[in-house]
Amino acid sequence: MAKFYKNTENTDGEETVFFQAAKEGKSTDQYDTQQLSAEQIRRRAAQQYESPIDPQTGEPINDVYYGQVGGYTQNGYAQNGYPQNGAYGQSNGYAQNGYPQNGAYGQTGGYAHGNGYAQNGRNDRTQSDAGASRTLQQRSASAQRTAQLRSNSGTSPHMAQSRQSAPSQPRQRTSKALRRTSYEEPSTRRQSREPKARTQGRNRQKKSLLYRLVRMLCLLIILLFLLYSVVALVGILSMNHVDTGSRSVTTGSLSESYVKNVLVIGNDSRDPETDAGRSDSMILVSINSKTNNVYMTSLMRDAYVEIPGNGSGKLNAAYSYGGAELLMDTIEYNYDVRIDDYVMLTFEACVDAIDAVGGVELTISDEEAEAINEILISEVNEIMGDDREDDLLSGGGTLELDGKQALSYSRIRYVGNADFERTERQRVVMQQVMERALGNPLRLAVVCARALPDLTTNMSVLSLYRYAVVAPVQLLFYDTQQQRIPADGTYSNATIGGESVLEVDFSAAQQLLEQTVFAAR
Repeated sequence: MAKFYKNTENTDGEETVFFQAAKEGKSTDQYDTQQLSAEQIRRRAAQQYESPIDPQTGEPINDVYYGQVGGYTQNGYAQNGYPQNGAYGQSNGYAQNGYPQNGAYGQTGGYAHGNGYAQNGRNDRTQSDAGASRTLQQRSASAQRTAQLRSNSGTSPHMAQSRQSAPSQPRQRTSKALRRTSYEEPSTRRQSREPKARTQGRNRQKKSLLYRLVRMLCLLIILLFLLYSVVALVGILSMNHVDTGSRSVTTGSLSESYVKNVLVIGNDSRDPETDAGRSDSMILVSINSKTNNVYMTSLMRDAYVEIPGNGSGKLNAAYSYGGAELLMDTIEYNYDVRIDDYVMLTFEACVDAIDAVGGVELTISDEEAEAINEILISEVNEIMGDDREDDLLSGGGTLELDGKQALSYSRIRYVGNADFERTERQRVVMQQVMERALGNPLRLAVVCARALPDLTTNMSVLSLYRYAVVAPVQLLFYDTQQQRIPADGTYSNATIGGESVLEVDFSAAQQLLEQTVFAAR
């Protein structure tokens, strides 16, 4: 640059400056030269750049549009003649070897690096000049707008004189200015925003209220679940847990992962500690997670079966011979259904469970009412430690029966279709107890607290807790189906060894279980 600026002391007559032809209204796309005086050069520079002057120091104000030290500085021009970092680029104005190195006309200038054209610019002169002309016009317009905005807040006398001598040009609005003028007055804008703000505020309040309600509901559900879990665990731990004894038959082919079987055994022993008793009722409760069904299958106690290791006899005799393990072996051997878990209920457990849910509502006949009174007097009141004539019924009808009355109803054998109707009564009572317990969590908690301590099971605490958590939901939303084995048409009455028994078609029984309990859809 020193080579170019060595003649900075030239006289007016020797000063030469380049101006864009388009600025002079000439048609050529090249840059022309004119011989101008120093005063004319300063005037044109002031008109084009209008660098503001600090009124206190009298020095040009540093501005991005006017160079590092503005349009005028130490020697009448920017360092070595023209702006070092001015309106046209990083090293612009007029710079090294004549034109900007990184100026207004491109990344490496429209005219630069001493060759007259951009180093990395276009190869043909016409395209470079056209781009340079457009860029120069844009920057010139930007400089004029900035000067006009500054004039509104006051400028130096020198700049005022420069503006008077500068030719007036129509001011062009920027897109931002157009957007500002298209706005309404501030008060109007506030009014237009207020309804939207109020709507947004109401929406936020609704969302906040909904969030609080959902959170409270979730907390309530969690609290109830924790409370239920504590009560269930207390009841489960209070149960009589026994180890599974010796099993000889565990090869039942009717078994699926989506079916959970639990054998519910009703023991008729008056004193389980001294008398094993017999299985007065046997209900296989099966939960099928594929068909969303709960099956309650009654196994007839008079079915004549083969008892492994003990010959043949009635099904209920297997429990008296070898307890729950031998009973499960017998069922698995004759019906080919796998059973691993059981729960055994005493008379006391049945009474407590029914009372815990508030009793059951049943429609009974006068004959059934009379049979209930007979059973109360003969055994149930005595087992429960009450007066023999306590809780007697005056007749039939739709009645709310308490625990002792409902238990006696389940044991009726000689009214209706004998033992077939007896198993149906047992299933009806059991289903009502489950429905009432699931319909009221407090009742379910009372059942856990009052009835579970009277139950005996071979299931682990963890398995029982899983059932306590999952089974209530399944029983609440699944369909409950009832059936018995043997079904009608698959058995015949017989007398063997002086006893009335049922000869069962075991193939038909197995097929029924496969089509219902173990159905895949």
